[in-house]
Amino acid sequence: MEYQYSGSCHCQKVQFQFTGPLEMEVIRCHCSICKMKQNHHVLIQDSKFKMLTSMEELSLYTFNTKQAKHYFCKTCGVQSFFYPRFNPNMIAVTIYCVQLPSNAKLTYVTQGLEQSIKETIKQ
Repeated sequence: MEYQYSGSCHCQKVQFQFTGPLEMEVIRCHCSICKMKQNHHVLIQDSKFKMLTSMEELSLYTFNTKQAKHYFCKTCGVQSFFYPRFNPNMIAVTIYCVQLPSNAKLTYVTQGLEQSIKETIKQ
């Protein structure tokens, strides 16, 4: 069963909707940027994601390969979503920016931990 989710940044100048299941896997990513921001996100097909406000409210940040597109609100600085490097047809939505129904079931998984451990050992 698909559910219509709504979300926004802190100041609500960036608003969006997406459809997805009531049971979702939340990724605790340990890549360099997500680890620093403690970004926990769900992956959504870009065809199920809809911006309700203008992209002009957002700033773009890229680094390294420039493949991942990290968008954040120009006013409050919150990153509500980004386009991941490994799959440009998906959108990674920050779960804390989503209004969740009481019957939503979230399962948290860690991604990139092995790589993070390898990097820590090298230091």
